[in-house]
Amino acid sequence: MDPKAIEDFNFLLTDELIAVEAYKKVLAKIEAADKSNVLEKALKSHQDRANKLKSAIVKLGGAPLSDIGMGGKIAKLIIDGAGTISAEAMIAALTEDEGGWSSDYEWRLVSMHGDHRLLVKNDLWPQQQRTEEQMRELASSITKGLWPATPGTKDI
Repeated sequence: MDPKAIEDFNFLLTDELIAVEAYKKVLAKIEAADKSNVLEKALKSHQDRANKLKSAIVKLGGAPLSDIGMGGKIAKLIIDGAGTISAEAMIAALTEDEGGWSSDYEWRLVSMHGDHRLLVKNDLWPQQQRTEEQMRELASSITKGLWPATPGTKDI
């Protein structure tokens, strides 16, 4: 058992579980097919990474976290209240969250050593970077290149 590796993976798993919850909530509120296609791809990517992290944790002899913690609960409250903001603002918020999740991968990667680092370096972090880039492109297309988006100015 490698407690540090399990801790690293569970930290990243928490981000992924929060992301999955956020994308599900936003997808339930957005009707534009061209926007939801990108969001569905992002959701699937986060689900895939969560499953890989869970498997890696079990393989290391640990128990994957299932609770998203206080930060995740606060994020859920915000997402639940998102019905009062525009789809544009929800996408802008997700895009900013993607940047935070990418930073979490990068910072964890810096402190990782051993075989578990390879999963993050070669698979999970590059997937996260692609997801962030796709969301930035979507946000940019919605705001016609003006970034960051101004919440409530235009609904999708």
